[in-house]
Amino acid sequence: MMVTTAYKYNFPIILTGIFVIFIAVTVMTGWLLHLDAIQSLLPGHISMHFNSAICFILLSVALLLYVKYRNRGGHRLTGVLSLIVFLVGATTFSQKILHSDLGIDYLFFKNHNNPYYPGKMSPLTALCLAIMSISTFGISLNTNKYKTVCQFLFHFVSVVAFIVLIGYLYNVPSLYNLSYYTTMACHTAVALLLLSIAASLINPSLGITGIFTGKRMGNVMARRLFSQIVVAVLIIGYLRILSHRYHWLSADVGIAFLIVSFILVSLFLIWKKANILNKLEVNMEIAQENFRIGVESAPYALILSDETGRITQVNFQTEKLYGYTSEELIGKNIEMLIPKELHKHYRHDSESFFTSPAVVSLGIDDEVYANTKNGAWFPVEIVLTPITTQNGISVLASVTDVTSRKANEAIIKNQVKELQLKNQELEHFNYIASHDLQEPLRTVSNYIMLLEEDYPEQINDEIRMHLSTMNSAVSRMSQLVRSLLDFGRLGKNRKLSLTDCCSIITNVKADLNGLIKQTNAVITIVDDMPVLYAYETEMRQLFQNLINNAIKFTDKDTAPQINIGCKKTKGFYEFYVSDNGIGIDPKHFNDIFHIFQRLNKNEDYEGYGIGLANCRKIAEMHGGEIWVESELGKGSTFKFKILNFKA
Repeated sequence: MMVTTAYKYNFPIILTGIFVIFIAVTVMTGWLLHLDAIQSLLPGHISMHFNSAICFILLSVALLLYVKYRNRGGHRLTGVLSLIVFLVGATTFSQKILHSDLGIDYLFFKNHNNPYYPGKMSPLTALCLAIMSISTFGISLNTNKYKTVCQFLFHFVSVVAFIVLIGYLYNVPSLYNLSYYTTMACHTAVALLLLSIAASLINPSLGITGIFTGKRMGNVMARRLFSQIVVAVLIIGYLRILSHRYHWLSADVGIAFLIVSFILVSLFLIWKKANILNKLEVNMEIAQENFRIGVESAPYALILSDETGRITQVNFQTEKLYGYTSEELIGKNIEMLIPKELHKHYRHDSESFFTSPAVVSLGIDDEVYANTKNGAWFPVEIVLTPITTQNGISVLASVTDVTSRKANEAIIKNQVKELQLKNQELEHFNYIASHDLQEPLRTVSNYIMLLEEDYPEQINDEIRMHLSTMNSAVSRMSQLVRSLLDFGRLGKNRKLSLTDCCSIITNVKADLNGLIKQTNAVITIVDDMPVLYAYETEMRQLFQNLINNAIKFTDKDTAPQINIGCKKTKGFYEFYVSDNGIGIDPKHFNDIFHIFQRLNKNEDYEGYGIGLANCRKIAEMHGGEIWVESELGKGSTFKFKILNFKA
């Protein structure tokens, strides 16, 4: 946040730097062309020295370079230019201290119109420039302590320049030429004031600048009060000077008038700000009352406590949950609501919470207990939310009794275990039953084969027909048993993986190549097939069953036309497989997905009524569903959704 605020002032800093350069270049032009009106902003007053103008240009450029390359830690030239200005300012000022003349003021021009220091830069200007250069060099350092010192040095220069400008504004020579400490040109004071204020905006949160750049209400009030007080003081002060200068009032009356004016203006400003603060306080009280009502009306227990663990507010649900009244809780330590055996653990968690305040949830993955007034324990879930108040960080604890939920979870866990055992028993039964059923079927089939091989002369055409019928029935029964076993095992060892649906359909077409050529079927992928997370083996079986059915349930004199497509819906992929087959009566839409449900005679279309049941199981396995849209004689469209699994 501090970095963002600092960069916010880049534009005014750049604008100020350019303006100061303009002032300096204008003065230098006046020196070069010997134009006194340009050298001195005010007629009859001293001018900015040529060396001062050069220093202002160097300082402004140093400031602009720092702003431009701030994100790289500033530019090296910033330090170099600051060092040059420091050497010029320090050398010039040392001439006065040491009562010597080093000739630095005569490098370019002599300043003859300075009655106090002819041909020389004002010592006060030199001092301010030296301080500005040190501070400008210091802003590029990473030490906050040194940056703060530099910030107050900028403020010192601003105050000096402001005093000089007041002297020029009120035409009080004693403020700008009483001695060498206050002798300074007017436009020099303007440049120093602007440049020092702009430089202080590089670190706007430090020093006095932070008071005026902050966003809090105190900062807003400070900005308003300061601007209004400055205007009021300037006006009243100017009137007092005019009164003294033109003898409007006697000295005593003038001073009394000044005091009364200050009191009245101060009273007016205090009245205005007091009204604003009162409104803010009313809004704060309303917010606090709304917060209290919100806490009180919450459907779960809410407890507000400070860093020491002292309870400051509770709601009715807390009283109901713990059995205490609010009078018994407020002011007490929150440990009274925690079993004694857990106090040590609570203190450790509390210290960690206030060290790094953040929303914390307890009791979801671990066991957390609370203590009622009668000493009973009960499991809870707690959400700790840090709240910043006038007294520091407080914690709002939301407490929910999860006794019933824990009991239900235990019941569900037991039921899940029982269900798993039942499923295992069912799978085992399915395997045993299928295996045991296969044995007598194989025995019957073997005896039929033996009869045909050992007694060919005794088997006539009628007996042979009966044996063939028996063998077909046995084969059909064996296939039904195998299908039942496959249905029970479907998805048992499924594995979620990234699956290319287009590749799956291509492989299915290759597996069904013989049937496709035999029926002259045409399979078209209409839309781009997605690459998604799915159970690849089961998805392949799903597409194979639907494509196989689309080919099989088509009139013999019609070439199957099959279209396959997909679209992405909210949270799902929706696939479809449409054909030009015999169609399905709407009254059978639900029946066809039940196991062993067949709508057609065996002699017309082969099958055992288990393929679509497998399709429904696979779709549901993917978190989706399957359905059909069809009319008799007009083909069918099987649609299914699968969940868009995330990796």
